[in-house]
Amino acid sequence: MKKLVYTLMFLVGFSSIGFAQEATEIGVTQGATALETSKKDGSYTFTLSGKTASKIEANAKYYINYFSVEFNESTQLASISMVVNDSRARSVIVRFLISSGVRYAKVDGKIISVNDFMTSYLQ
Repeated sequence: MKKLVYTLMFLVGFSSIGFAQEATEIGVTQGATALETSKKDGSYTFTLSGKTASKIEANAKYYINYFSVEFNESTQLASISMVVNDSRARSVIVRFLISSGVRYAKVDGKIISVNDFMTSYLQ
């Protein structure tokens, strides 16, 4: 009986750690309607939880030909302004998100992969 209780505690402990780490892999958008507006005006905003300004700046420097990134570490908001607003340049946003540790996007409460995010909202 003791082994069963310890095994259950062990499994619950590791599963909660896994969920806590996954939250930092989700980039939260401002919703589908805001993404449609962003597609037209070339200005995107994401909430990137658990990120540091130095990491975001280090990743953003590779994409200056496509967009600029302003990151507020206290609010965890990343504002992306497109240099050239076309579908190819918008798809590079996904490369930036992945290099920043984001694997999923949250749009209107629904979590999707960044690849699905690109095909549905950036192209």
